[in-house]
Amino acid sequence: QNNIEKATFMKVYLVSQGRLPLTNLSAMLDIVAGYQQKENILWMFLHSFYHARIVRHENTGVLKRMDWLLDLMGYIRNVAYKSIPLQNVDLKECIDFLMWLFAASVLAWADHGAPLLLGLTADWSLWKHRMVSPELPEEHIGKHPTDKFAVQETLTLLPSSLSLLLAKEPWKEQTHKFLDWLINMMECPKEALSKSSMDLLKGNIFLIGSL
Repeated sequence: QNNIEKATFMKVYLVSQGRLPLTNLSAMLDIVAGYQQKENILWMFLHSFYHARIVRHENTGVLKRMDWLLDLMGYIRNVAYKSIPLQNVDLKECIDFLMWLFAASVLAWADHGAPLLLGLTADWSLWKHRMVSPELPEEHIGKHPTDKFAVQETLTLLPSSLSLLLAKEPWKEQTHKFLDWLINMMECPKEALSKSSMDLLKGNIFLIGSL
């Protein structure tokens, strides 16, 4: 398990610094979707999304981030409609995980208020030290109470973050794609959606429809 977390951390760290393209995150989805301790992985992704925004690099520019998020939305839709086969992963759990990634990227890229509220910082050094240390401390990345709080509250903050994101360019021009995607997700096979994912989709459809 530690090996998976270390490998994930190093990849998301390099992506967040612009040293690897954002597409490297997509290549990891099939692996981490089946990982049991998802909160640890989710925190790493959330931190990476935020740093990808605040670090100035051509690989993490706003257009690159927007393209990546639209691709993620397409991937989630394909998984929900079973166009992409899953290996030993519960469909509802996988969609829950992917919906959280969607929410995390929206939150991290919409403004600075929500990330700061959740305790994200501009400093990777503490987490980097923890993950590359030969002996991981028991309370390593993703397991601290504040980390778990951030993971849980990301979904709660999605509606406000999404409205902020789609209120500014170039995201505003993609509003119809977000709305179409949410509607398509609502119409996907019911066995793909947990109650929490269904509620999340409903709330954000109403939100975007009013923009």
